[in-house]
Parts: sequence; structure tokens; C-alpha cells
Amino acid sequence: MRDPWNAFMPYPDADVGHAAIGPLSGLRLAVKDLFDVAGYPTAAGNAAVLAASGIKTSMAPLVQTLLDAGACFVGKTNTDELAYSLIGGNIHFGMPINPRDPDLIPGGSSSGSAVAVAAGLVDIGLGTDTSGSIRLPAAVNGLIGWRPTHGSLDNRALRPLAPSFDVPGFVTRSLEPMAAVMSAVGMAAANDQPASILIPEDIFATIDDAVADEMIASLRSAGTPIRRTDAIAPLSLADLALAFTTILQREAWETNKALFERNPEAISPDIAARLLSGSRLDDEEVREAFKIRKFFSAEIDRLLRGNVILALPTLAMNPPRRDAEPECFAAFRSACIKLLCLSGLGGCPQLAFPIVNCAGNVSLSLFGARSADRMLVKVARQLTAE
Repeated sequence: MRDPWNAFMPYPDADVGHAAIGPLSGLRLAVKDLFDVAGYPTAAGNAAVLAASGIKTSMAPLVQTLLDAGACFVGKTNTDELAYSLIGGNIHFGMPINPRDPDLIPGGSSSGSAVAVAAGLVDIGLGTDTSGSIRLPAAVNGLIGWRPTHGSLDNRALRPLAPSFDVPGFVTRSLEPMAAVMSAVGMAAANDQPASILIPEDIFATIDDAVADEMIASLRSAGTPIRRTDAIAPLSLADLALAFTTILQREAWETNKALFERNPEAISPDIAARLLSGSRLDDEEVREAFKIRKFFSAEIDRLLRGNVILALPTLAMNPPRRDAEPECFAAFRSACIKLLCLSGLGGCPQLAFPIVNCAGNVSLSLFGARSADRMLVKVARQLTAE
């Protein structure tokens, strides 16, 4: 297959079978190179991990579920190194090219899966989402991105980053295949309508006024009552992001400590610096972060009780150019994590999708209570009028 977008890892093809008939029949599947696929190595975006991997002899159960549902495997896709970024770059294997706007970053860490879908090379991109690695590239590439309820999908034979936040996730070009994927992986059907859609004014105040107005106008087309709230919790977005980042860095260090200590020069300097930050965290800082997480999770449970859905902008700002300076990437990552961390802290599902007939790179998200994943698609269909 021709891949001018650098979406796929350059592995030799291996035979990967799939069911002839099933709910995903006719749909092509790309798999992020964090999941084991029989006949392929698993590199996690790092040359040293690739060298140590060997060819896998068994299939990640979630990948097997998709194949058994009829999806046709096309290849393994590029990822940010160790899945530890939101930009889409990789010094070992290169940055995929954003088909929507080649001057912009593709977003990460599920960069290759998103680019493969956006370029029309596949219909379903399987990736992972820890701090936004599905939702951000979906937004940047004009796609649907689903971060499932934490713990709802099988994550065996998936290389972790921060296990208490990591979830497998998916990108598609439209809602129809996303709904089919949700059904195929066993998400419970949504029989209820949301009681209301909640707009947190403190979050919408952080983005451009014109964009916020367009988002809110689009929400009214769902036919669901719209309510406003000053804030979703009595904590600032900065405090929540700090708690999230503290836990993320500690868990990322624990996951990658052996790799770092064995071969530190094999990790790019920016990723290595983040890993070292996690190694230096004080235990009291980490305990305090977990307390904030527990408190926020309880607040979200209370807020979303009774089929309430939260509406959020997916991104805090426009994505930078792929040739931007590292400081620009860092500012973008920091701003976006303040919004993207919320579903990780709450363990909740989030669905990102582009706003129909809206100029620019505008992605709206719906955020629901745990296990309300398919309700989000139901509401998104009403909003996008596919």
C-alpha cells in the first residue's frame, strides 16, 4: 500500500485473518503500534523497544475482537515515542503528515491511526488515549474520536504508559462506523435520551468567543434542554491539570523505568526529560494529586447524575505548525491538557467530533457519566445530522 503520509510503520506484511461476515465487514482497520499483532513487532515508537520486541505470536484481545467482527487489518501505525506526547512527532520514525492541512501537526500520540483514517487509507483507527491521544489528533484531523469509559475495553497485550489513565480508543471519519465499533466491542446500547446538556461557562470562556458561540448554537440543534453552570468543580483547571500531570508522570516513570535505566540514550531528550520529572516527584505530591482526583471524580459523578451530558471544546487553542519551535509545542500541550485531562481524572467517556458547516478547525466534545458511551454517539448524531 502506498503511504505518502507516513501513517504506517514500515513493517513487512504478515497474514492477519478476519471473519468473512460481521458487523465490521468491509471496514479497514489500522492498529497503533502499542498493541500486539501476531506476525509483527511492537515498537511503541522507540527504536530500542523495537529491537527488543521480536515478532509477536499472539494477538491483543481487543484487536482479535475487531477481526472477529469482520474488520480487515491493514497495518500498524506510527505513534509518538512511548505514546508520551500530544504532538505527533517521533525522532525515530518521523512525524506523520496531516492530510487535512500538511502544514499543521497531526496530533498524537495516536498520530498514525488518525492520519490513516483522515487520508482514507482505513475506516477505523485503533489507538490509545491517556491525556488526549485520541481526542486531540481526531480534532486536528477533522475526525470522530472516542475515548471510552476507563476500564471498559480489554487492554491486555497493550504497552502501557500510565495505567490508571490509559484506555484503548478509536477514530473514524463519520459516526456510523464509530457506532458499529462500539457495538462490536460490547458497549451497552443507549436506550435513554439525556436529560440535559450542560455548558460549563468557565471552560467556554477560555476559548475564542466566536468559536464558543458557534459551538453553543450547534448544541441547540440536538433538541435537548441546555443548561449552564459556572464551573464543573470547585477547583481551577490549572489545579486539575497539575494533579493529572503529577499522576501521569509518576506512572509513566514506573512504566518506563527499566527502559530508561538500561538505555537512556535511546529515548529522545524531551521524552527523557518528562520521564525524569516523574522520577523526582515527592510521594506527598503524588498522594495529594490522588486526593484531588478522588474529589473531582465524586464531583463529576454528582454533576452527571441522571443522564446529564457535559459539552466541552475539544482543544484549548489552534494546533501549531509542524515546524514550530519546541516552546510552541509545549504551550499547546499545556493549554490542551487543561481540557483533555478531565475525562482521565473522572474515568469518563468523551466523544470528539467536528462541527458541521463551521469554518476553521473546530471540534466539539460530549462528556458523559461512566458507561454512557453510546449515549454520546446518539446525541452527536442529532447534532451533526449525518
